[in-house]
Amino acid sequence: MNRIRLTVAAGAVLTLGALSVACRDEPVAPTRDQAALQAADAQADFHIASDLGVRILGSHRSPLREGIVHYTYDVAVGPGQYDVIRLHRVVRERHLNRPAEDAEGVLLLPGAPNSVEMIFIQPLISPVPPWDQSVAIFLAQNGIDVWAMDYAWALVPAGTTDFGFMRGWGAQRDIRDIEKALAVARSFRASSGHGDDRLNLLGFSYGVWPAYAVAADETQLPPGRRTVKGLIPVDSWVLTDDSAMIAWSCADIAAEQGLIDAGIYQSDVGLFIQQAGHLAESAPNDVSPFAPPLTNWQFYLASAVGFYGETFDASGNATGFRFTDPRLAMDMSQAVPPYSFPVRTVLDWDAATCYKGDVSFFRHFDEVAIPILFISSAGGTGVSGFYNAAHTASRDVTTFEVHFYPPDQWMKDFGHADLFAARSAERLVWRPILNWILAHRTEHREFAEARH
Repeated sequence: MNRIRLTVAAGAVLTLGALSVACRDEPVAPTRDQAALQAADAQADFHIASDLGVRILGSHRSPLREGIVHYTYDVAVGPGQYDVIRLHRVVRERHLNRPAEDAEGVLLLPGAPNSVEMIFIQPLISPVPPWDQSVAIFLAQNGIDVWAMDYAWALVPAGTTDFGFMRGWGAQRDIRDIEKALAVARSFRASSGHGDDRLNLLGFSYGVWPAYAVAADETQLPPGRRTVKGLIPVDSWVLTDDSAMIAWSCADIAAEQGLIDAGIYQSDVGLFIQQAGHLAESAPNDVSPFAPPLTNWQFYLASAVGFYGETFDASGNATGFRFTDPRLAMDMSQAVPPYSFPVRTVLDWDAATCYKGDVSFFRHFDEVAIPILFISSAGGTGVSGFYNAAHTASRDVTTFEVHFYPPDQWMKDFGHADLFAARSAERLVWRPILNWILAHRTEHREFAEARH
């Protein structure tokens, strides 16, 4: 039940990751008419952002294939140098800058230390998967308007030395930024012909925590001001009835506060993950500098337990990955942001677990009544997250776990990152997500009609 947390505590977060702006297909230079249309759209984007109290610092459009386009928007959400989030939109277009109409919308939240492109659009950071082997592109191919958000801390560049700006970056910071991202996405959708429909909100790993908090916040708003229509938490939890986990979270709070008091506001775990992935790929048989006498490849495998289902020899030694191409896993590791989420954020969520939700940003958790689809991996967090969904006010809760082996063989089973990186992820995970979104389309339209 607690495998992912135990593995992360041991420093084994090798699969979480990255920010890349590379794209395989170079955009075609626009004609004069297309350039004028793009300029008009940019001006409209500026006004949308201004109305929402944010600023669009830059945007980019990258055609992929078969009419699928990837947009990015750098959005200033505050006055500071690093008060910036990145929004992604992956969508099918009928015409230049004109997404197909009548698409259901979803906002994807990555884990930590993750970025959108690494966990949700892997072909943009690795040559291993086919161009369309990613959940974002799969959903877009099937008519979904896919949005995703890079947290502000995921955009802090390597080489940063002064992290004083992170001192107050806690859970409430990410919650607020997600609420702004939802508002921007909803406004952009309205401007491109999608109306003012609410979006589904999918949170993976760490993203589960603020996703639930955003939904809890919205219970205090009138229906017409809410932006989330359905919640898709994937392979994590916040609240639990596991006394050992509660005790662990309570004990961690003091250590985390100690780091903050000492002026340490960030984690450099991303730099470690990058190096481990690089060494496993470039010098797999050399002795690991992290855990001699293990080789770099052996250390990488040992560190990836719980994130990927693994294969083992007759002596019980890990030999490879069962469901995900190991080259893709190493590319993901080398593409992680250098700094993971701030220490204050970790402290805040440990407090939520320790105090059983009795924290300011989580007190309305039990009032969440929107439809919920909870997904877990038997090799990852297992059924831990079922407790959360069962303790909301929702009467529409669907849960499923991807598993192939008995519980005592969990290290072989479908892992945390396999949910979005495995060769079979489309069939086992992404299509059920698509089917659930489409199945709830009618309910949302009835809600919209009732409002008007």
